[in-house]
Amino acid sequence: VDVPDGVSSNLTLLSTNVLTTNQTPEEVVAYIREVNPDIVLLQEVVPRTFHAHVVPHLKAAGFSIYPDEPSERSYFEVIAVRFPIIESSYIPFSYTRQGRGLSKVCIDGLTILTAHMESEKEGASRRTDQASWVLEQMNSNEPCIFGGDTNLRKSEWEGLTPVNVSDAWESVGSNKKHRMTWEQDQFKARYDRVWTQGLTIKSFETIGTTHVQNINERPSDHRGMKVEFDHP
Repeated sequence: VDVPDGVSSNLTLLSTNVLTTNQTPEEVVAYIREVNPDIVLLQEVVPRTFHAHVVPHLKAAGFSIYPDEPSERSYFEVIAVRFPIIESSYIPFSYTRQGRGLSKVCIDGLTILTAHMESEKEGASRRTDQASWVLEQMNSNEPCIFGGDTNLRKSEWEGLTPVNVSDAWESVGSNKKHRMTWEQDQFKARYDRVWTQGLTIKSFETIGTTHVQNINERPSDHRGMKVEFDHP
């Protein structure tokens, strides 16, 4: 990856599900500013959040954004990078009942992917098929990063057989403090994941756990994932 002026020698990625019903999307923007990432991956973006918060902030901060306009889906994914975008595409999953698919951006020397995979218990077989296909795509696009809301349960992930693809949280020691990425009432899970192929992961941490004072809620039911890695 050719690093533009002003971008650190190590790449930093932030991936988070911003929640379609988010009452304070400006709080998500605030921790994007705090992390100051080179790559931003967002899931569950709605048109209002896209136009009012995502595009104004990220464009002002020098990001290239995909897509240019909101998707026809009720909520969608966004990829933003501090590099020129060479190629971009959206590929609907062949096996989905919830309109899910894979967003892809290519920059010089790196392919970046995000998705929001099939939700709920009933979507188990579909999301494992989706995850398996994404892992295959990563091996066809080395070096490659995927970050997103996989909705994978522990047993579902353990049933997959990724080849040459690393899970970022596992690669840096599986710190229990940063394991859970989704929380609702007493339920917690590691639904959100970052996978890499052909890159060295330096650190992984979850962010966005602080409650917003005026509503006493977190910005989203998901925590963001901040990952630092070396250039290929």
